[in-house]
Amino acid sequence: MIARWIAALLLSTFGSVATAQDLAEVPQGCTPQVTVHKNGCRTSVLLMCGAGRQVLTYADGRPDIVHFYDGDWGLAGFLYQANAQTRFDRKPGAGEMMKLADLIADGQDIENDILLFSTRVVKNREFLIEGSYTLTDEEVDLSGHTFRKGTLHREMQREGIDSSWLGFDIDIYVSEELGLFIEGDLVNHARGRESFTVDHTPRAIRFEGEPGFLATRSDFGCDG
Repeated sequence: MIARWIAALLLSTFGSVATAQDLAEVPQGCTPQVTVHKNGCRTSVLLMCGAGRQVLTYADGRPDIVHFYDGDWGLAGFLYQANAQTRFDRKPGAGEMMKLADLIADGQDIENDILLFSTRVVKNREFLIEGSYTLTDEEVDLSGHTFRKGTLHREMQREGIDSSWLGFDIDIYVSEELGLFIEGDLVNHARGRESFTVDHTPRAIRFEGEPGFLATRSDFGCDG
């Protein structure tokens, strides 16, 4: 039941009804690093926030998803902007998450942890999360900067509840020079539902002072 609800939520975020805005709102205490322009009229604004990181993703100018990371790009949680009461948060001290430095050095890394799922009516339901990260030798140029391309396979499930299983296959892009980790195309899987693919291919990156920095509408795939 929870998996179907989450799957429906994932689908709804691609057509979020949140209010559109022209520039990203940077949370207090955070410093924007770069804005990634992707296909499908999506942008992701990468922030440093104290010892951690946030990635604010917008779809056609509307807030979509916020990802939270530790300082070395280990997933700390995510928040669905279309419903600010729906989020996953890492359970403190439960396991281990990917470290970008290890991924770059070894070409692979893993995550094995627990995320706490909460809504307005459900609090701290534990989901086991397992992921494998792999970098290839393929290199991609984004606005004059070289990124190594790879894949992330991630599975999430409530312990002992097979119907709650969720799977994700995600293209990833990593820059050792810039210390950046970017997610791209996503294939989403769930029990009892056909998988679907979403084109989130990154096409360009914009730094402070450049047109498109902090933009919420991409240079690629927007109408009008």
